[in-house]
Amino acid sequence: MTILVVGIFEHPSDAALAIEAVREQGVKPKQISVVTKQKNTLKRISHDTGIGRTESGEGNEGLFGTAKALGVGLEMLPDTAVAAGPAARKLAGADLEGDGLAVSLISIGIPQEDAEIYARHAGKEHIIVIVTLEEKQNQQAVSTLFEQHHAIPPGSP
Repeated sequence: MTILVVGIFEHPSDAALAIEAVREQGVKPKQISVVTKQKNTLKRISHDTGIGRTESGEGNEGLFGTAKALGVGLEMLPDTAVAAGPAARKLAGADLEGDGLAVSLISIGIPQEDAEIYARHAGKEHIIVIVTLEEKQNQQAVSTLFEQHHAIPPGSP
């Protein structure tokens, strides 16, 4: 059985340090996904932790990507999520203003109520770290590492 452990971080350095600590416990990069609103921040975290390249979703590169970024900047289009890691294909490009990211989070196994909370945090530019564990891996150890690296509670503003 697969278990998901999720941490919410306000600061990129806290997220990166938490990922490094989790990796030191034997969790492989292919078990770690990250989603946020901040593309440059996620690129830096991805590079520093080795969790994989940042994906922006369909049409976010080239001419259409530039046009889309301009539309988001002018508030003509909703902002979208960027993601890295194995769940990036399902999370990247999800709408942050509607229920797009929440639906994408549900599709990777996060319960609806939690998915809606995490999506709101991503919209606030918080960094959501998702660790996929196998039964034999210690869920409590990962949760403790997240807490030690200043993960914020889901109910925080």
